[in-house]
Amino acid sequence: MLNRLFYSLISLVIAIFFLMLGVVSLMLPWSPSARSDLIELIQNDSMNLAFFGFGFILIGLSIVINIALSARPHYYQVKSGPYSVHVDEAIIQDYLDSYWRQLFPRTEVPNRFMIKRNKIHIIADLPYVPPNEQKALLKQSSDDLAQLLESFLGYRKPVSLSASFQPEPKR
Repeated sequence: MLNRLFYSLISLVIAIFFLMLGVVSLMLPWSPSARSDLIELIQNDSMNLAFFGFGFILIGLSIVINIALSARPHYYQVKSGPYSVHVDEAIIQDYLDSYWRQLFPRTEVPNRFMIKRNKIHIIADLPYVPPNEQKALLKQSSDDLAQLLESFLGYRKPVSLSASFQPEPKR
C-alpha cells in the first residue's frame, strides 16, 4: 500500500514536470524576453521547441491519466458454482502478505497474484530453504493458500503457485 502511494507521488511529480516543461516550451516561441535569455540554439529552433513542448504535454497527460486509472480500486470477480464474488485486489494481497509473514516472519516475501479465466495464479519469491525441504514447503503452501482462498472467497478450484527460492546466503 505504501509502495503504491510512493509510486503515485513520484509519478505525479514527473507528470507535473512534463506538463510545466510542455507549457514553457509552447510559450517560448511567443515570448521574446524568455527567448533572449536562452542560448542561440534555442532561438534558432523555436518551432522545434514548440513540438517538443507538445510532446512533453502529451507525456505528462498520459502519466496523469495512468495515475488516475491506477488509483481506482481494482476488483476481481471470482465465480464459485452459482455464486459470484467481487473482491478488491488489495484485500486478497493483504491475505497473501499475512500468510507469507506467518510462514517467514523475518523476511518480506515479494508475491503477486493474478486471476485469469477464473483461475488464481500466485507468484512468490521465497527466501532460502534447503533444497530437500522445498518440495514439501511448496505442497504445504499450495494447500494452505487453496484453503485460505476457499474460506475467504469460497474458491474451490486448485490454486496455481509458482515460486522461486533465493540462493543460500553466504556466511
